[in-house]
Amino acid sequence: MKKSVLKVQMFGAYSIEYEGKPISFERNTATKTNQLMQILLQAGEKGVARAKLLSDLFGDEEMSNPANSLRATVFRLRRLLAAAGLPEDEYVTIKGGSYYWTSEIPYELDAHQFEELLKKAEKENDLEKKKSYIEEACELYRGEFLPQLGAEEWAVVLNVYYKNLFSNAMRALCQILKDEKDYKKLYHCAEKAAIIYPLEDWQIWQMDSLIAMDRQDEAMVLYETTTELLYKELGLTPSDQMKERFRQLEVYQHDKADHVNEIQEGLNQREKDDGAFFCSYLSFMEGYRYVRRVIERSGQSAYLLLCTMTDGKGVPLEKGERLGKVAEELEQAIRNSLRRGDMFTRYSDNQFLMLLLGIRQEDCAIVVERINGYFEKASRKNYLKYSTAPISEIREADDCAHFHNMDSMWGE
Repeated sequence: MKKSVLKVQMFGAYSIEYEGKPISFERNTATKTNQLMQILLQAGEKGVARAKLLSDLFGDEEMSNPANSLRATVFRLRRLLAAAGLPEDEYVTIKGGSYYWTSEIPYELDAHQFEELLKKAEKENDLEKKKSYIEEACELYRGEFLPQLGAEEWAVVLNVYYKNLFSNAMRALCQILKDEKDYKKLYHCAEKAAIIYPLEDWQIWQMDSLIAMDRQDEAMVLYETTTELLYKELGLTPSDQMKERFRQLEVYQHDKADHVNEIQEGLNQREKDDGAFFCSYLSFMEGYRYVRRVIERSGQSAYLLLCTMTDGKGVPLEKGERLGKVAEELEQAIRNSLRRGDMFTRYSDNQFLMLLLGIRQEDCAIVVERINGYFEKASRKNYLKYSTAPISEIREADDCAHFHNMDSMWGE
């Protein structure tokens, strides 16, 4: 008679199944009892040395008798496993100073299966078999290793290890699929990786597959959502590789024009929003660089104005519901206060950056008063801090704008 198998999942979430039924003996999967079981299951036949197990479980916690705490945790684990409906067994044994998971019940751990499949793929010379092993392994990777244990050092170390294995394997798989021109499968594999790790440029593989399948409109939407995500989460602009895909898409986006009037018609389509021009930081940088070139020849005056949302004591507001509401109100206040020829962007979570054309130093104070007037109507309890600098006094560093002179300050 075939033995029942204990099936354990640690990727994406922690779960145990036995004889087709989920096993749960504690609501909190991050308890010391659960961690003991997780550590021993992951270690497998190698076991875990007593000193390391004490370190992993209790770290720098102050306790009078760590060894006794470990014995108590082992006892509690055995009792909870029996109460959960598993057959009576030792489950934890000690040999030569190391602890082992020991049971008559065989178990399958997704992390072990994942690693074994990748080892097979590495040794395999047949490309189809190699691809099959990698696909099967990546299917097992449902998310990060024990994500609920992000504060536990032992779990973090293993999480980084498995993440690197997954990333390398998935890149290898994507390259194989791209070489085989299997763009549909390439898209879905890259999509899976992008869902788990949305800030690591997996969207480039998705865009490549969409472009190859002549689905440029979808690729452009993906580019826009990805750049917005990068900016909101990390304050970053797209990578050079991502920008290269954008340039490809710009060419694909347009049919050949017979006359410049056809192009102008599209360019002249009326914008949805009145007021100042709001754009991404990437577009703002490109606009700034163009303006800087123009004023070098024309001698026209232009200023950068930085507005920071604070708590009234000069401390910038932190992320949260309050900041989100204030930012929405400030964006609208800036849009209403500036001219249509001015442009602005969200520079950071608590800052907006404005480019003001044809304006003098003293005029910046008028702009500030106008913004404050609109802003006070909606958000009286929040405060704004400003700094300004003429473009001519901003020094260059890696083609990015940095403030050289920030001595002009206004506040409420």
